[in-house]
Amino acid sequence: MKNKKLFGLLLLPLLFTACGKTPETPPEPESVSESVTEEEAISVSENLAPPFVPELASVKAICELSTLKCIYHNVASGVQYAGTGLAHAGEKDRKFMQEYDCEVEISYPVNEIKMEQNENEIRITLPEPVITSRKLPESINADSYKEEPDQALQKNPILAETIGNAVNTADAAMEEEIRNNSSLLQTAENQARSLIENYIRQIGNLTDVEYRIIWE
Repeated sequence: MKNKKLFGLLLLPLLFTACGKTPETPPEPESVSESVTEEEAISVSENLAPPFVPELASVKAICELSTLKCIYHNVASGVQYAGTGLAHAGEKDRKFMQEYDCEVEISYPVNEIKMEQNENEIRITLPEPVITSRKLPESINADSYKEEPDQALQKNPILAETIGNAVNTADAAMEEEIRNNSSLLQTAENQARSLIENYIRQIGNLTDVEYRIIWE
């Protein structure tokens, strides 16, 4: 049986963006909102950068603030197939399903961000985004796991290894879909760019310098 995935949108409170997806439908750009304000970006620049000078350290700090976080409701499903041979005679295939929530993070490795300045021209290069995820333990409980009943006599227990393989497959499929979701990745990039541009614009306003930003 093929793995199936169901996804739902859960909003994260605090500092990060929340997003989600539904089956076979990628998240729409409007489902993602920026929760890092311009004031927060300016505050970072004031604390880390020497007065009136655009600094790479501040750009990196702002990128850390602009991390995009999503909560995905995932469903891993699979089959514990009946064994072969006389010892397994009478066993039947048993389907199972494991539901769980994942916190997915789209971020930029700050050590790979590059910035070059030539007078009033500033060139900035953002690296490829990194996608990481972690399962939320509180989402895994007795109600989140279901399996077909076994036979009374010839048992075919569902192995932890079988469940683990199904979960790994579901995780890989989820990450692949995120990487193929150009609108979601573009939203993450636009958020980082907007905050960086605002920081540089504020520096320019303080010094009456109009910087030209080139993204590469």
